[in-house]
Amino acid sequence: MLERAGYLQNSRCAAADEWGRPCRIVEIALDGRRFGARVGELQQALGGRRPARIGLLRDDWGPVLGDTVGRAERSRAGKAVVFELVTGERYTVPAAALRAVLARTAAFAPVSAILSGDIPAARRRAPVSG
Repeated sequence: MLERAGYLQNSRCAAADEWGRPCRIVEIALDGRRFGARVGELQQALGGRRPARIGLLRDDWGPVLGDTVGRAERSRAGKAVVFELVTGERYTVPAAALRAVLARTAAFAPVSAILSGDIPAARRRAPVSG
């Protein structure tokens, strides 16, 4: 089951990576959090060659790509790219929409959360208390 969770778009300016070098990234906004992924790695993930790293995105006089918190890889059918975070959350974006954003023919692409069918959505969002 899928539920709308956010969007991804090209970054307006080059981001600095962990070594301070500029790199072209795609900004990913998921449930109010900001992440980033390098464009070259996403293109390799679309081709099915290797997964792309997803890092935290923070602002420090411009976007800075932080620690790796997940990965993006092509789905088995090849029609989508699946983002998997280390917390176990999974999101998906259509491959055609991601290709359009990378080619700069589209401004953004919608990202959906992949929900497991065994837990209702209302219970999953409720905080767990002891």
